[in-house]
Amino acid sequence: MGMIVGVRTNVPTAIRALRRAREWRQADLGAQATLSRDVVSRVENGELAGLTIGSLELLAGALEATLVVELRWQGADLDRLVDRAHAQLLEAVVARLRVGGWVTHVEVSFNHYGDRGRCDVLAWHGPTRTLLIVEAKTRFGNLQETMGAVDVKRRLGRLLAKQVGVPDPRAVVVALVVAEHRTGRRIVQRYPSTFAAFALRGRAAASWIAAPAGAPTGLLWFEFLPDSYGSLIRSPERVRPRRSAAPEPHMTTDRRLVRP
Repeated sequence: MGMIVGVRTNVPTAIRALRRAREWRQADLGAQATLSRDVVSRVENGELAGLTIGSLELLAGALEATLVVELRWQGADLDRLVDRAHAQLLEAVVARLRVGGWVTHVEVSFNHYGDRGRCDVLAWHGPTRTLLIVEAKTRFGNLQETMGAVDVKRRLGRLLAKQVGVPDPRAVVVALVVAEHRTGRRIVQRYPSTFAAFALRGRAAASWIAAPAGAPTGLLWFEFLPDSYGSLIRSPERVRPRRSAAPEPHMTTDRRLVRP
């Protein structure tokens, strides 16, 4: 209930205020957000039943604002559940890379003249002297922040390589790995220019991991998680019953990369 109350009392008022500050009509905002005027009217009136978070994100993005939704459940227990999903995603990524002969380093922190953060996975391919920097997401949050963080890590690639004790890399490549779910796919499709730098996707990314050649601008693929974790990053209405039991975590390495 805390999340619903926060959305009902804050977002409608903020959307209306930001729209009026631009001297836009509801139809103008709808056009900018690729939504109908009726949706804009419903949001501003607090009639949110049946609307998706994605629609609210589109409205916020059209107004150059950021939507923040907080869900609370039994104190820190929810954080631990989400952390488990992210950890499982990293395990799947590491297993896939090791099959391709990569040496991996997980959760590498860095702090370089104000640029600070953490690399989910740093992977080193000795024969080609290639460093792969992996950003793993169970689901997308603020795209601008995500892409900014990726750019910082790309720029610091050679310093990161030195930090984990590998030789000067001949190539530094970044990869964005997202847990498999429809919302993530829709976001990638909706913002093609944002993800344009990730040129190798799906099976093309898998082929490059198996035999790195050259320095592509970036890789992007969707990684399956076992249902016990994957249900955490899917919307309830999108979770479909499975005919067979969920695979064990180690079986994720046998899945093919999925084409976005």
